[in-house]
Amino acid sequence: MGKLSKAALREELARHASENVSILEKSDEKEVAHVFGDAFTEDEMIAWIAGLDEDDPKREEKMHALAKYLMRFGNRGCLAGNQGVAAGIKSRDGGDELAGCMTIIPSSCSAERMIDHIFAAFSYGMPPIYKKSEKDHYCSIASKRLMSLVSLTKARKKHMKGTSKWIYLQAIGVLRSKHGEGYGSKLIRTITDTADALSAPVYLETESEQNESMYQHFGFRTVEKVTMQVPGDDRSDATFSMWLMLRDPKEEK
Repeated sequence: MGKLSKAALREELARHASENVSILEKSDEKEVAHVFGDAFTEDEMIAWIAGLDEDDPKREEKMHALAKYLMRFGNRGCLAGNQGVAAGIKSRDGGDELAGCMTIIPSSCSAERMIDHIFAAFSYGMPPIYKKSEKDHYCSIASKRLMSLVSLTKARKKHMKGTSKWIYLQAIGVLRSKHGEGYGSKLIRTITDTADALSAPVYLETESEQNESMYQHFGFRTVEKVTMQVPGDDRSDATFSMWLMLRDPKEEK
C-alpha cells in the first residue's frame, strides 16, 4: 500500500466537509493566523516555551504574539497547499468569520524540508523569542525549549514506522469566545470520518490530560506520554508533558 497523497486527502476531506466546514486556501492565511493565535494564547505548550510569570501584566499579550507567530509558521505548508490541507468551520452567526480551523498532513508529505523553513523565515521574519527587541520579554531559555520540540517529530516517525498510509492532525483550534459550542467536535468528526473512508490512522500530539480525555471520546488512544525538559533547565516550570495519540480507522460494516 502506497503513502496517502495530498490530492486523495483533499478530495476525501472535501467530500466529508458539511454545513459550515470547508477547505481553506492560501488567501485565508491571515484569518487562520488570527484563529490559531487566539486559540493557543492559553495553550500549555506555548506557556512552557514562553516561561512567563503568572503575574506578568502583559502575559496574555506576549503569549498571543508568540502563539500567532508559531502557529502561522508551523502551519504555513498546509495553507499554501504544498504540505497538506487546512480546513475551517464558520461561525453560526451568519457571517463568513471562522470559528475554528485545523491543519492535516498526509503521510506522503510528512517529511519536513529545510528549504521550506528557510523560505518561511524570509516571509515571516524571526519569532519573538529570537528578536533582539522582544526576546527579553520571554524566559532566557525560550529558544532552547522551542528547539527541543524536534523530539516530537522523531517520536512521530517512530510510532508511524511501518505504516505507509496515515494522517497527521497537526493543529486544531477554536476561538476562545466560541468554546463549548461544538465547533471543535465538528472538525474532529470531519477528519475521523475522512480517515475512516481512507482506511487511514490519525496521529496527533496534545498538551493536557483534559485534551487526552476528549480525544479518547473520538476513538484515539495514547501511545506514549513524553516529558519535555531542556538540559540544565532548573526553573520551577522546567518540565512539560505531551500525550502522543493514535486513532485506528473503523472498518466498514
